[in-house]
Amino acid sequence: MQFTSVLPALKRASAAAVGALGILASGAVYADSIAPTSFSASLGVGESVTITKTVTVTAAPPTDALIDVMFVFDTTGSMGSAIAGAKTMADGLLTSLGSFGSVASGVAFYNDPGAGTVKAPVDTTAATTVAAITGLGASGGGDYAELGYDGISAAAAGGGWRAGSNRFIIALGDAGFKAGAATLASTLAAVGGISADVIGIDFCSSSGTCALAPTFASSITGLGGSVFASSTTPDAIAAAITAGITASFATYSKVTVDDLGGGLPEIAVSTVCTGADIGSCSGADAVGSYDRSVDRVFTFDYTFTRVAAGDKDFVTFALVDDKIVARELDSFKTPEPATLVLMGMGLLGLGAARRRSV
Repeated sequence: MQFTSVLPALKRASAAAVGALGILASGAVYADSIAPTSFSASLGVGESVTITKTVTVTAAPPTDALIDVMFVFDTTGSMGSAIAGAKTMADGLLTSLGSFGSVASGVAFYNDPGAGTVKAPVDTTAATTVAAITGLGASGGGDYAELGYDGISAAAAGGGWRAGSNRFIIALGDAGFKAGAATLASTLAAVGGISADVIGIDFCSSSGTCALAPTFASSITGLGGSVFASSTTPDAIAAAITAGITASFATYSKVTVDDLGGGLPEIAVSTVCTGADIGSCSGADAVGSYDRSVDRVFTFDYTFTRVAAGDKDFVTFALVDDKIVARELDSFKTPEPATLVLMGMGLLGLGAARRRSV
């Protein structure tokens, strides 16, 4: 699986194919799995327990995916007639993507003069994104091109990106980009640093900037991105995105299990691969050249170690090429201190003795 980018597959999703692939965004069965589906134990500080976790990567595509989206709006004056449509497009995409898996989103914008600004970091609360989008307006600017590189770089660095997520920066604008605090090179580095895909929604037809160079479309493709016309429906764009994610999982080279830090500070985890289908084990990972032509099974010795007191419930993930494909719940209690147990036993004995003396 090429997990650094789903764009090659996304670009191949033609307008005709998008409709056929729409079912991927309508709630398929979660295919991949991790067993046992839950585990619970009582551990004292310094104690450990090791269990076998079995990951099955099926021939069917996964749908238990995390999708993180940062919307980046051009809020200069030329977008005055298009900003309402851009807001509607973002709201529609948020709704359409929500049926595919777990979606988190955020909002950034850029103006000229001025740098890109994160209005709301990536967050799982859709209402926060909607409120941030609602508060945007279009004004300012006055020259060509715009500081789109600043906006996209700000979005990449804006925080909130979840571990194991498929990441998208969706820019909505009508004019090409120019260098400001960020350049083409630095923006490419920022986007690549978080393994995000860039998608552009082109509103140039509504503002008369289509013939000016650089165009919005050329600026997005210069970042390795895909461009959709503003007339494309949100459902069609969401279907192309989810089709690209699904296609990117068709082949893969690494499988592991990890809690991604969720057990800390109470529980630390470690993983040792013990079985790797047709591949081999290398430390925590099963490695090989895999595809989804058949179901494949991988096993791991997974050790929990209590490092601090306190009850803890957290999720362990199955990861294929560092992307989450399945999850299960682990729960740990802190044992009752021995002194309290002995005290309780002593009180019970005292009570029994008193009853015998009556």
